[in-house]
Amino acid sequence: MRINLTLNRLSKKYSVAKILFSFFLLLFLPLLACSPKAAPAASRPKQQNKPTPQRPATNQPIDTIRWTSPANPKPPIGPGTERPGKPAGGFGDTYTVGLLLPFLTNQGTGNTVPDKSTLALQFYAGAKIALEELSKTEQINLVVDVYDTQINDADFLQLMSNPRLAKADVFIGPVRNSHVEAFANWTKQNRKILISPETPTSELTAQNPDFIQINPSLRAHCETITRFVRERHRPDAVTLVCKEKEADRLPYFQNANAAYPAGGAFTELIVPDATANFDKIDLKKYLKPGRTSVFILPTWASQDFVMAFLRKLKETKGAAKVEVYGMPQWENFEGIEPEYLTSLNVHISSASYVNYTAQEVKDFQQKFYESTGTLPDEDAFNGYDVTFFLGKMLSRYGLSFPENLDREAFQGLHGAFRFSRIFTAGNLDDGRNQPDYLENTFVHILKFDKYGFVPVD
Repeated sequence: MRINLTLNRLSKKYSVAKILFSFFLLLFLPLLACSPKAAPAASRPKQQNKPTPQRPATNQPIDTIRWTSPANPKPPIGPGTERPGKPAGGFGDTYTVGLLLPFLTNQGTGNTVPDKSTLALQFYAGAKIALEELSKTEQINLVVDVYDTQINDADFLQLMSNPRLAKADVFIGPVRNSHVEAFANWTKQNRKILISPETPTSELTAQNPDFIQINPSLRAHCETITRFVRERHRPDAVTLVCKEKEADRLPYFQNANAAYPAGGAFTELIVPDATANFDKIDLKKYLKPGRTSVFILPTWASQDFVMAFLRKLKETKGAAKVEVYGMPQWENFEGIEPEYLTSLNVHISSASYVNYTAQEVKDFQQKFYESTGTLPDEDAFNGYDVTFFLGKMLSRYGLSFPENLDREAFQGLHGAFRFSRIFTAGNLDDGRNQPDYLENTFVHILKFDKYGFVPVD
């Protein structure tokens, strides 16, 4: 396996800050400026005079990884067979992948880099580890061009004018909603596959069956909570709690509940937006004697609002059994005492969960540390999972993999991928028509247990 970089190979024993700085430093050296082709693996000649620093064009790839299979791969055992959906050309084809991330190289000054670059650097480092592992297991060739999307729309639109983009087969990224929406239109027009790795916003595109959303939408979270609750409780035991400005989220729960044959709608408790506490709200009438009462709060903007509800419910419930379901952001709330989370049986939905006791997670952490000198965060795990998943799908189906995703299951290090065909504007899936896009709808249900949130068995 060879990985040749146009600009820089991530050096071992470097901290994230130093890795980031190496990107910015190299971007100002014209000798290493953004070439669309991978540089051959060779020692650098000595230079008599240092060239005058200058910034390369912002719409060029900041890095190119060329990943090739061994020159003489071990032949497979048994007769060769074509896998379903593989485009003409067999398994020796080369696929070009565009990786679009906000490195924010135009904001680096001296030895400092913007904090907002961390997402891109972590994701990128995780993706490189995935490529290295895929090269040992999959007989395909990949060329990965890495682009800096910057942060504002004007810079991104300039990047979209780069003719190099048209040579890519598949794209991972961008991240920002406005960038994703604009680029989804471009990939739709140019018949490219786009994997959106970060944004959970739904319906950013339509009539675009090659658009793949990795991060589950709010609707997927609400439907998962509803399914989990309805498998254990009758609907008359469930109360939806939110502020007036959040009431547009309640139909996700009610529509999912309506799919069950019996029971009726969930009760709704909608309070004024200015509500700071629940002192004047009687929660007793929402409790079910002799049964578990369930409260679902699709809110995340105010920790104080959530804490006020939990405090009031704990004061009111007495010996009654209750369960509370909230959103992923609750895991990062500070100041909520564990006693409230345990006594009220608090659950949350989450698109990801990393089991740090698993050996494969420990192995990834070690590889990441050896490459960067720091530990991976969730963006690094996501970069690894998305890239490894893409390599597997290209190996199995070639460029026809999007049409096969609804029957594929993938377990990554920080979550699972289960794809659904999404239809907007009320269109229905009859099994034959094209979806508007594909979305990973797998969502964990986590319950607070002593020291943190863990998946419910």
